[in-house]
Amino acid sequence: MSKDENLFNNSIYEELILSEEEKAYIKKMLERLMELGVGAVYGDEDDTEETVLMDCEERKESCKAICCSFIFALTKEEAKKGTIKWNPKRPFFIARDEDGYCPHLDRESLKCKIWGDRPERCRKYDCRKDTNVWADQEEKVLNKDVFNHLPKRGYEKHQV
Repeated sequence: MSKDENLFNNSIYEELILSEEEKAYIKKMLERLMELGVGAVYGDEDDTEETVLMDCEERKESCKAICCSFIFALTKEEAKKGTIKWNPKRPFFIARDEDGYCPHLDRESLKCKIWGDRPERCRKYDCRKDTNVWADQEEKVLNKDVFNHLPKRGYEKHQV
């Protein structure tokens, strides 16, 4: 591709502004393509992001490992490796059990069973900066809506 073509293509994307209705339609079509087995989505991790070092043990009694219920796409490498379970209805998004949590989460200890092979997104996520999780991270006060996305069975189990 020539330099002029590259500049032209980049400027098209910079000017592309979608309405909320258009975004919702595209999302719906993408989900339908995935259901049909025609489409797949892979995560694209930023290689400049560092792995987050934090003490989950100190927080998990408060947060109930809520980060293990978040939905994200695996990278192509993670999907190919085959260690991490993904949702067959939404390739290649991380799998979720009926309670809304990751199948790799040990429900008793709230520890990851594949810690050494966990997804990049899990390695790079820092809940301390997420206001959707913490109303006051220092005092370990959760956002009042933090469990609302879970199915009723999962939500009731973790109400605070």
